[in-house]
Amino acid sequence: MYFLCRYLLQHHLRSQRFFAPMVIYVTTVMLFYSYKPNPIADSYSFTAMLLFGGAAWLGLMVMNTEPSGQIQLLIVHTGSKRKIAVGQMICAWIMALSLTVFTVGYPVLFGMFNRHPTANEWIITWSGHLTLSLLGISIAVFFQKSYISRFSRSMPALIIVLILSFIQVSLAEKLPEALRWIAGILPPAIYLVQEMMNTETMMLSSYFGIVLWNMVYAVVLLIIHFGWVNRREIRS
Repeated sequence: MYFLCRYLLQHHLRSQRFFAPMVIYVTTVMLFYSYKPNPIADSYSFTAMLLFGGAAWLGLMVMNTEPSGQIQLLIVHTGSKRKIAVGQMICAWIMALSLTVFTVGYPVLFGMFNRHPTANEWIITWSGHLTLSLLGISIAVFFQKSYISRFSRSMPALIIVLILSFIQVSLAEKLPEALRWIAGILPPAIYLVQEMMNTETMMLSSYFGIVLWNMVYAVVLLIIHFGWVNRREIRS
């Protein structure tokens, strides 16, 4: 698995598909912090929301790097489609982790806040960003080429799902009673972002309950994906 992940990561970096999501994301974060000082809770909750989308985009790029012919060769060498799917997920997580480190570290290193975050704020910040990056990648796996063959269709569809996950509360209020279950099955990212905004009044137990909810949601998506891998081609 180590050599597979190293190969997938090196091939993705050589393909330069990471360049657009990385540059756009980093630029957006730097522009957001162009004025200082900034409030810690509001700033980190906003960047966690950005990371949710950035990790999903970056993950989609990682999983779409290998052409179908190369995937078939990897299947022969590894003996398992599932190993390749796991390797892609690990590589996407490594790339998203680099965005997380930048997102959390940049405002502190360059003095964008009027004070240093407290221990509780650090815990909330890291757990929130890491959880939302994992959730974003877990959603993106269902928009790779093996599910939606054309990127011109998969990317807009992914963006719609990400947006709906942040407007699900208002969406549920506007939907008829019989259709409100639709909002309930959307990714629960908005609830985690809302909790991150209220660090001064919230209870850590309730916060980590929502973190767990998001993590379970992400894990369930990955279990479904890995379960389907052997029933279909990883690349169309």
